[in-house]
Amino acid sequence: MKLVNQQLIKNTNLKLLYNSIFENRGISRAALAKKTGLSRTAVSALIDELTESGFLYDSGTGDSAGVGRKPNCLELCSGNHYIAVFGWEEKRVHAQLIDICGSTLLQQELYRTPGDSYTELCHSFLEERMLKLIRSTQLLGICFVLPAMIDPEKETVFSTTISLAQDQGETGVIPLLRETFSSYAAAVLNDTACAAYAEKVYTAILEKDYAFIRFSRGIGAALFIQDRLLGRACASYTQFGHFSISPQGPPCPCGNNGCLELVLSEEALPGRLHAEGTSSSLLSLPSIGYADLGRAALYGDQTAIQVIRKMAREFSFALSNLICLVHPRLIVLGGNACTLGPVFLEEIRLSLQETGFRRMTENVRIRYSGLDAYACYNGAMKYFFDIHYQFTGSMKGSFFIG
Repeated sequence: MKLVNQQLIKNTNLKLLYNSIFENRGISRAALAKKTGLSRTAVSALIDELTESGFLYDSGTGDSAGVGRKPNCLELCSGNHYIAVFGWEEKRVHAQLIDICGSTLLQQELYRTPGDSYTELCHSFLEERMLKLIRSTQLLGICFVLPAMIDPEKETVFSTTISLAQDQGETGVIPLLRETFSSYAAAVLNDTACAAYAEKVYTAILEKDYAFIRFSRGIGAALFIQDRLLGRACASYTQFGHFSISPQGPPCPCGNNGCLELVLSEEALPGRLHAEGTSSSLLSLPSIGYADLGRAALYGDQTAIQVIRKMAREFSFALSNLICLVHPRLIVLGGNACTLGPVFLEEIRLSLQETGFRRMTENVRIRYSGLDAYACYNGAMKYFFDIHYQFTGSMKGSFFIG
């Protein structure tokens, strides 16, 4: 037991030092000791270990305004350690091999037919492509990013927008992944949670209470409460998309009526445009997406502007309840929501002044995501490394949910 505790403490300190350098590139050992509270001797020994294992390197003497010997600067070492990330979608898998410093070595879309197994597709690509580029010892872990709610206790998927029929279904997919990738460390993660984590890390969010809401085929939310991701990255604690904004609205497959992701979905856009009673050039399109609506509004289409404003008012009703429940100081809208443009964002801000508990809603900042569509994969990599990876002990066969 004493050895286990020592390993945990050592791993915690190694991560503390690594992340401190991640946030302060070029920091010196002395500054690390001051920042982390660890002794200079401990810092020196642990930094030597991280350097020898290829996580860090000494970039040489840095600048200093003080007298005496100039301190050496520590930097992250890229190109040595990787995490494979597979993002599952209905018709394809996004495959990425990402360095722990954030650089992508390999990025490819694997197209699948309804008869293809996600698991087999990922396993074949890992063995035949990824491990031809790097050694197996350089692969720290594998992340499977699913548009799904995952129950970590029962080890099942209980809500998803993709079909898992070829992967033993919602109850069998996790055991199948555990068995197929038993030679590696692996994690099954929710896509919205990974995008939220990327936003937190790469846009340097300082708010401890923060909400990330992502529009895709559904509407998902991830919440950070006092700097901790609620429910970890499995989305089993929140299902913001199934918040009802209209009890008399259309029935949702979940059993509720007027769910947010149903009423505000891209599939509902043609009906909304028709309901305005005016002709819109958008209705001539074979399909209408958020981007089409946002672009039309940007260039003055009054019907598009009216639809976006109404959507924003309905969305703000759900947001006001979320704010009263957990009081996030920052709400970031990601995914396809960003393509709805400035009208949507401004109308949400105005509507929140009229709905909910004013004392709480007026203290909340709302903005669009500052990252691209691939951010959730970098978020998955960083989440796995920060939360699950262990510097001490073997990771082989480790399997994590969320």
